[in-house]
Amino acid sequence: MYRIAIFNVCLILCTFSLYVAASAKLNVVTEEWRPYNYTNEHGEVVGRATERVKAILDSINIDYQITSYPWARSMILTANDENTLIYTILKTKERKNLFQWVCPLIGPIKVNLYKLAKRKEINITTLEHAKRYVTSIEKGESDHEYLLANGFKNGVNLDVTSDPYAGARKFFAGRVDLVLQTEWEMSENLRHFNHTESEIEKLIEVTKASDAEGCLAFSNKTDKALVEKVRNALKAYNQKHGL
Repeated sequence: MYRIAIFNVCLILCTFSLYVAASAKLNVVTEEWRPYNYTNEHGEVVGRATERVKAILDSINIDYQITSYPWARSMILTANDENTLIYTILKTKERKNLFQWVCPLIGPIKVNLYKLAKRKEINITTLEHAKRYVTSIEKGESDHEYLLANGFKNGVNLDVTSDPYAGARKFFAGRVDLVLQTEWEMSENLRHFNHTESEIEKLIEVTKASDAEGCLAFSNKTDKALVEKVRNALKAYNQKHGL
């Protein structure tokens, strides 16, 4: 009788834990990063990665809200708050132990160093050469972490911003020498600031910075049952739709 009672208690606790994991409202955070996640003219967070996130969470009936913040704030919220999910985040060795990972949301993304075409004095064939110039980078991004790990220094050859458009604004104004962006980001910035592709020049692909998978990540405080549920949903989605 005692063993049966203990078993029943354990069963109830387990069921309650799964219920809480399924019913707790999930705080989903992201950043402005076209075309993957961004806010449209109606104030809605949309984009390629966002569509996938919504489909995955909807498939398992999770109540959630998506909010776009500057990247550094989204990272802090996810690292410290339970029931918090961040996307699209690249899984790097520096971040490995900070979160519970759900991968892959999207495939590896190529990033490139760009200069203004009129800046004939800038000649770069390696990442080491780029240290001679000032590169604009967004604070806390995986690219920022990668450049720091490879000998770049904030305030010396890195101009660090928290606004996703600030770096491009400085770049087109000639206040920084280089920007590190995906082709999609550059295309969007050209459109946003009324410039043409002929005004910029792609220098090198920063390969190692683009090797990582784009993922979802949960805070370490989030219930593991919820994380596993989302992980299984992503796996099923990828099997059906691919990356």
